[in-house]
Amino acid sequence: MSAPTLRIKRQAISSVFLLIVVSGSSSFYSQVKASPLGQKQEAGQTIHVNVGLCQTDVMVFDRQGHFVPDLKMDQFELRVDGKVQPISFFELVSAGSVHDEEVWAKEAAKPAAPAQAAPPPPQQASATPNPGRTLLFFLDDWHMDVDNVMRARAALAKLVDTSMGPKDRVALFAASGQLGSVQQLTGDKAALLASIAKINFQSAGVQDLQFPPMTELQAFLIGQNDKDVISYFAAAMQKIDPFMGNHGRFTDPNAPPDPQLVKVIQDRAAQLAATSAGIADRTLTALRGLVHSCAAMPGRQVIFFLSDGFVLQPQRSDVGDGLRQLTIAAARSGIMIYTLDTRGLVVGLPDAKTKRAADSTGALAHSGSSEALAQQDALNALAADTGGRFLKNTNALDTAMITTLSEISRYYLLAWPFDPDEVKAGKYSTIHVAVKGRSDLTARVRQGSLDLSQLVARKKAP
Repeated sequence: MSAPTLRIKRQAISSVFLLIVVSGSSSFYSQVKASPLGQKQEAGQTIHVNVGLCQTDVMVFDRQGHFVPDLKMDQFELRVDGKVQPISFFELVSAGSVHDEEVWAKEAAKPAAPAQAAPPPPQQASATPNPGRTLLFFLDDWHMDVDNVMRARAALAKLVDTSMGPKDRVALFAASGQLGSVQQLTGDKAALLASIAKINFQSAGVQDLQFPPMTELQAFLIGQNDKDVISYFAAAMQKIDPFMGNHGRFTDPNAPPDPQLVKVIQDRAAQLAATSAGIADRTLTALRGLVHSCAAMPGRQVIFFLSDGFVLQPQRSDVGDGLRQLTIAAARSGIMIYTLDTRGLVVGLPDAKTKRAADSTGALAHSGSSEALAQQDALNALAADTGGRFLKNTNALDTAMITTLSEISRYYLLAWPFDPDEVKAGKYSTIHVAVKGRSDLTARVRQGSLDLSQLVARKKAP
């Protein structure tokens, strides 16, 4: 029998929950028959009491970054909107492959954490049978150099060969749509490797063909009226054409640039910034479509976002709004995004392929501009705002992804009850989880907030 597949369409599917997923029961809340206090139940008379159960996953790490697998239910403190909630369900889930089991065994051989007092047996978390993982890989091929596309392909192929388990379901997507508008979740390694082999170079992002070439960050700084960057371009352009600006007259090199020349530079920067924003918007829109499509999928989803990065432009509402909508959609769908800088080790200096005029005045150094580091801002924001992690400055892309996959494949499930009849529409709840008395441990919970009324309304609808 062929492995079951789930077709994911890029069109948006409305999301009904944020970071908390529905418990394993078939309905979100149960209806319990009860009698009014102090009254006898009459024949045929019932009173329905709605009891909701919310569930979230938590990963706990020690100071060395290793998962802590031996915690008990009474060691956790769960707060919703700042109020401590009773934990009614507790479970340890291990969804890794054979390779991950080997990694965990090596970690277990390390010095153990301080012994804890033994709790009652019912509170011990027992690992469930391996449920497998839902893994989504999104390539931002609008912002990937040809060499980095090849490195990403090799890293994905090694991950499928090495760390993919028999119950895992994986799908590949590209911002450009080169892998097709409809993808399938599959456990067929051969099919996945064939899809990976089809990934080709599309675009290296924004490139300025004029000299000296202007980068995305420089265009942004010029839009912010950075005088150092403007002076650099004015001096470089006048060296090429001494009659450019200042009405064709030779002037003092220390004098302010001619306003007309400044206007030319600003117009050029505005055009480049608009092109940059358009490409970034295409990437964010494609990723947001994937997130919306995953909203109806059960269980825990993780998206690996592979990109060379791009420069955020806070002054442009389209880019800022697109990023906010994406992180909100991910939080509502309970999706974590792990971002990976496919450029590898970044030193923050221009490489040999970068054509630029000599900066004899040090204007660019004064501006503090670092294109390589600025392109990481978007990747860092995506990971931080969705509860994931930003993987950077590593030339071993395959090792980084495989190690991270082992890291996120074990987690605790915590659930707590609530009364759906007391839920207020439009009220968002926040969640915080901590391990009591263990300041050496870090509990990582998916970021976001929850409007329970959306889920309750959908369950009550015909």
